[in-house]
Amino acid sequence: MPAMTSYPSGTPSWADLLAHDGRKAKDFYSGLLGWTYDDHPAGENMVYTMYSHQGRAVCASAERGPGQENLPPHWSVYVTVDDLDATLERGRAAGGTVIAEPFDVLEVGRMAIIRDPQGAMLRLWRPKAHAGAEVMMEPGALCWFELATNDTEGAQAFYSALLQLDAVPDPDAAFPYTLLKRGEEHVAGIMEIGADWGPVPPNWGVYFGVADLEATVAKAQELGGGVVVAPMDIADFARFAVLRDSEGAVFSVIKLNDW
Repeated sequence: MPAMTSYPSGTPSWADLLAHDGRKAKDFYSGLLGWTYDDHPAGENMVYTMYSHQGRAVCASAERGPGQENLPPHWSVYVTVDDLDATLERGRAAGGTVIAEPFDVLEVGRMAIIRDPQGAMLRLWRPKAHAGAEVMMEPGALCWFELATNDTEGAQAFYSALLQLDAVPDPDAAFPYTLLKRGEEHVAGIMEIGADWGPVPPNWGVYFGVADLEATVAKAQELGGGVVVAPMDIADFARFAVLRDSEGAVFSVIKLNDW
């Protein structure tokens, strides 16, 4: 796939991992997905690790910093927006809470953090030097972004307003599932947290593409991770699994049928 150099407003464009131990994160994900990585200074005693697949940036990780001591390891999703201030204004009007007002991230972009009415966090990104992932929708790269929530109708209304997207039911899903669309492009999904999931808070999750799903699941366990949801088929489309890494951060892997 050609390198990505920009993303339309309202489109997920990046993800990063908050790790407790940066060394463990690098060992796990490079071993699992074949990524290479580079550490970049990101402030006093802080390092931002950029992961690449076949020479193209796909995502990043960082260790907990001051004030983050009680946060569990987790993935965060970034959505590109053309106007941070206007997006936050729409988010507030729709019932969201601004956790971080717009601030500069070195010279690479400007960001803000918002919490939706159900509690899920989303990072909003106005790019400068860093547009986001340089590749998507192939093995080794980000392939999908998904909100798990306990109020799907409320989430549909909020994200439609915040990101100016259309929320429509997925006619092919085997269970209630909402697609967030920008025109005809599917950009993310929304699903309800199941009663059998346990104490899972509303959250945004990521899917990474893999060439061999079963081998990836086995490798995750070998590297100290675990299986949250065993491999399952999405009829006529893909096969996926939900995993946790060696520190407990949850993510999904997916193999499309036409790979």
